[in-house]
Amino acid sequence: MKVLRKILAMNRIWVFLAVFAAVFSYGVQIIYTHQVGDLVNKIVARDSISPLFVFILALFILLQVLSVYGNHTIGHYASERASHSLRMGFMRYLLKNRSDVSEDQAMSIVQGEISMSMDYLNNSFFEIIGNLIACLLVIVFLFFENVLLTIALLVPTLLILLYVSLSGTKLAKITKATLAAKSRMNRTAFSIAKNFPAISVYDAGAFLEEKYEQDLSAWEKQFKKDDRMNAVLNSISGLISRLPLLCVFFCGATLIFRGDMTLGTLIVFLNLQNSVTRFLMNTPIFIARFKTFTSNLSKVNIA
Repeated sequence: MKVLRKILAMNRIWVFLAVFAAVFSYGVQIIYTHQVGDLVNKIVARDSISPLFVFILALFILLQVLSVYGNHTIGHYASERASHSLRMGFMRYLLKNRSDVSEDQAMSIVQGEISMSMDYLNNSFFEIIGNLIACLLVIVFLFFENVLLTIALLVPTLLILLYVSLSGTKLAKITKATLAAKSRMNRTAFSIAKNFPAISVYDAGAFLEEKYEQDLSAWEKQFKKDDRMNAVLNSISGLISRLPLLCVFFCGATLIFRGDMTLGTLIVFLNLQNSVTRFLMNTPIFIARFKTFTSNLSKVNIA
């Protein structure tokens, strides 16, 4: 976490802009969805729709397009800046501490921990932050819209989250073992490349080749196990992920028939519920990947 805090501090302005862009983008999306709900209610009640209402709706459509584009662009640039800070920070550390890190160890870190950390920063880190912001904003908004229907959405989602948490613990252990196996394989490969002249002199090629094949086989076995576990968890999660939507449909229809809620409110819930359920049900996977990310960063020093 020390390295992550340092990277974020180096790019604090862009991190702030990325968070602000996410809040603004999802805030616009929520307001637009609320406007759509009002439109549905007007249509059901056969009320007249004023030109001003249509203009405001069109304005929010345009604003939503621009905010999504801005959120994506700023988030992508912030992640690239963070990755660059990690890469150059490690290079500066190597230049200042040449005697502390061997060549094969440095190459192993670059190809392993730094490469995977940069991939996470570029593809997942700010996206997960954006999804978290969206989830929190939507939950607060839905509670103000209808408390009972929000509870009907959250209860099955939290039950699914409990299941995914239990299964995600096992997945995290397997993923950690896979990373350890890959790290061993990389160290062996770099040692062979670095010490090739000595290996040739002492005729140790066969021994090291066998060692590399063993490391490769161990990594391949762990990778396949990790891949199978991911496939099983994603399949089960996809199967039960429709439960919250069904609960919203059932409770929403009941409230509409009783006259306690409008159709527009149900439309709002149906449009926004995915932001909540998708994030909460994937939380264990996000946590497992974040732990892997911080574990990789803990092996890296930057200056």
